[in-house]
Amino acid sequence: MNSKNKKRLVILFSIVTILIIIVFAIRQPILNYVIEKAKVKVKQKFNATLVVGNAEFKGIRELCIDDVALIPSNSDTLFTLKHLSAKIRLSKLLVGKVTTRSLVAQGVSITLVKKDSIDNYSIFLKSDSKKEDQSVKDNSIGLNERFASVYEKINDLFNEEITLENFHLSYQKNDVVESLDLPLLNFDGEKFNSSLVMNSKEGKSDWQIVGTANASEGEYDFSMVRKSSNVVALPFVDLYDGFKFCFDKANIKLKADISENNVPFSVIFSMDNFLVNHWRISPENVVIPAMAAQFNLNFSEDSVYTASPTFFSVNKLLVNFQTTYARGKKGYLTLNAGFDAPQAQSLFDALPSGMFSSFVGFKANGGLAYSLRFHLPFDKPDLLDFDSKLTPSKFSVTSWGNGGFTKMNTSFSFTAMDGSRPVRSFLVGPENPSFVPLAGISPYLQNCVLTSEDPSFFNHGGFVEEAFKQSIATNFKKGRFVRGGSTISMQLVKNVFLSRNKTIARKLEEVLIVWLIERNRLVSKERMFEVYLNIIEWGPNVYGIGEASNYYFEKPASALNLQESCFLSSIIPHPKYYKSAFDSTGAFSNSMKNYYKMIANRLVTREKIAAAEVDTNFLPMHFSQACKNYLMPPDTLVIDSLEVIEPLEIVE
Repeated sequence: MNSKNKKRLVILFSIVTILIIIVFAIRQPILNYVIEKAKVKVKQKFNATLVVGNAEFKGIRELCIDDVALIPSNSDTLFTLKHLSAKIRLSKLLVGKVTTRSLVAQGVSITLVKKDSIDNYSIFLKSDSKKEDQSVKDNSIGLNERFASVYEKINDLFNEEITLENFHLSYQKNDVVESLDLPLLNFDGEKFNSSLVMNSKEGKSDWQIVGTANASEGEYDFSMVRKSSNVVALPFVDLYDGFKFCFDKANIKLKADISENNVPFSVIFSMDNFLVNHWRISPENVVIPAMAAQFNLNFSEDSVYTASPTFFSVNKLLVNFQTTYARGKKGYLTLNAGFDAPQAQSLFDALPSGMFSSFVGFKANGGLAYSLRFHLPFDKPDLLDFDSKLTPSKFSVTSWGNGGFTKMNTSFSFTAMDGSRPVRSFLVGPENPSFVPLAGISPYLQNCVLTSEDPSFFNHGGFVEEAFKQSIATNFKKGRFVRGGSTISMQLVKNVFLSRNKTIARKLEEVLIVWLIERNRLVSKERMFEVYLNIIEWGPNVYGIGEASNYYFEKPASALNLQESCFLSSIIPHPKYYKSAFDSTGAFSNSMKNYYKMIANRLVTREKIAAAEVDTNFLPMHFSQACKNYLMPPDTLVIDSLEVIEPLEIVE
């Protein structure tokens, strides 16, 4: 090294030394200033008090903070910290970045309290609306950059040694308190281990958490194992809308390479004896002995897409899928999924207990394969591409189990429901004087119902794909559920075999039962339609076409004319809201007249009636006195129609 380079090195070393001396000379005043500024900001932004008992540097690089508290105004203390010790990386500090190489936190307590509509935490969760609006509108930041930024923060967190002693998290909602406690968690930079104690309203459970982390490679492997024998719901989640779940063991592996432009991200997940309960899923506990999934995702600038292998499995049934989400004006969502079950029984064995009660004891031979193709362009939802197929291979049923799927072939007892409340039970068959065989029901009524509810009923196999497509597209455009896609077969199965609970379990079970009944011709189409017309609700506590024709018009179902039949068909989607068919004077509303014209014209087009049969004057109908005097209660909406006709609205 020549003398000139030596001189430069000495100067550089001197400058660095001076900077270090300056930093250490003023670090305590800077720390005090930062803390006071934080106190003012917390007070101004959140109307809360930040208390810091003591904060000082010890030695060359250790920062110690004691007795910290965050106290919202007129509310319970949210956060307390007994002691925090952090060793700062000097090399990073010199370039203006504060990072630590080790962190020790003792006596950390987070107490979330909600009493009625008042809580001590929500104000801290509210983001700056202006910044939030800007981030939502700003698409210049790529999805890959957003994900990489988040994952980098995770890597920074696990790039240090961490000791956490006596960590306590609790949530009180009114009089119910649930909590999570970590007596001691140690992370040495590679491995971590901790016991975990959870207390929910169902009881206490003990857990063990172990794992490894390689922050430099972005790889993480976590396992959580229940040590106590008692199976109780995990805390916190069950305080939200009655949702609860628990499991015996869970493992998750994560890996991401944030240096690559497409940011590949892999997730491998497994769980044993997973139990979940929520009224939207099933009224009973749903138990899955073994479930697993692997997701290989790629984040590009404007899309997130999967790469093979990507799958999930329930028990022994494995479902492969590929999906892509693209944002922007030309954004779209694509999903291709399917499974191949050479042994069909593996599908029915995979059905979780607590769901699909109709399939207990069900046995089948042969194979089944399922495929789904779905592509929704956000700017043109009417161009939705949708194809769903369940394909049998030498499939046969050897035992129908508890289903009783053939019971509609003879007289059977039916219980009418108002939501989850039984209304009354009656026989569906000639033993019931109100029962009307299909041949005794006016052709006008039959054709009006088929036209409004399911025009291709006698030709399809239980499902109308086009109806599903139109339903998805319409609901997407409206941003809410306004149109159903159920066929008469699906409505019938729901009413005869299943509960009225609007759950995921019920819908999936409904689809499977419809497929089996239709494919195996367990019940003829004529008998299905006959049963359907004799059990559905035609008004408040009016069930079956026999009761309906007598209640509204005091005549037999065979004598119903076109206008009367059209009126009755309009009731089906909203059986307790038939008042919407009338205006304030008691005459038929314009929407009802338009509905009549629409149905009548469709019947003419389908050559079910002659054009001369359509009376465009819409003559007054003679209703019974009981009908005129009835005051409508709220609608139970028990029928899912192909086209949902809302009050005063016609859906073409």
